[in-house]
Amino acid sequence: MSQARVVLPMIRAHMPQLPIALMRIAKYAVANPELIVHQSAAQVASSSKSGQASVIRFCRTVGFNGFQDFKLALAGELATRPIRSAEPDASRKLSDQLGDNLIAAIQENRSLLNFGDVEILAMRLLKAKRVDVYGAGFSGILASLLAARLLRLNVHAFAISDPTFGAEVAHGLDGDCVAIAISETGLTRDTVTALRRAHSAGAFTAAITSRPESPLVGAADLMLLAASIESPLTGGALTPAFTQLFVIEVLVSAATIARNDH
Repeated sequence: MSQARVVLPMIRAHMPQLPIALMRIAKYAVANPELIVHQSAAQVASSSKSGQASVIRFCRTVGFNGFQDFKLALAGELATRPIRSAEPDASRKLSDQLGDNLIAAIQENRSLLNFGDVEILAMRLLKAKRVDVYGAGFSGILASLLAARLLRLNVHAFAISDPTFGAEVAHGLDGDCVAIAISETGLTRDTVTALRRAHSAGAFTAAITSRPESPLVGAADLMLLAASIESPLTGGALTPAFTQLFVIEVLVSAATIARNDH
């Protein structure tokens, strides 16, 4: 994992799966990153009401070798982060605040995306005889958008939001097919079930999600991570959709470039 500017996004991505002791440390780290870079492991443990061993385990859980490795990466991220006021300016327009939040989400998503995996999936899509895209609710709308964009590249893509239909058509998949599932939490039962059945049928499977340790990722051969950042204005309702859309656009762009090169 590249450790440049991905510390706080990776903490947020892991938070839903963390045990209580590590969750306390995660919340403290997200709320006080500037303090942590000047603290010892013992001080972080005291401030987060945890033990030093838990601090070390937390650092390793989110992808670092230890506390010092974690602090160095965090300091590097903070050094490149735009300076913002501690309190929102009441005179700023609502649209400006929302725009800043979405820009921050996209910037963090750029740090999280593994572009090697994007290229692998793009090539798989271009070679597939059939592509199924699963999603429920708002993710279902994004699934339809992805399928429509792929159709323009002459990829035989179908968006499936009905779980019963998805289960039926999964039996027709094989090793020459690709199945993509979109779910912010990675916990949507019907979407997880559909991807598991596609994987069992032999299809190459991919997940677009904000949760790297979710059941959906367990059914995927490849994961594209979408940033999960709560907005003080939207309660987090819009941000996942925008970051998922960003991932989709990057994927389609990679497929377009690969097709033109060949």
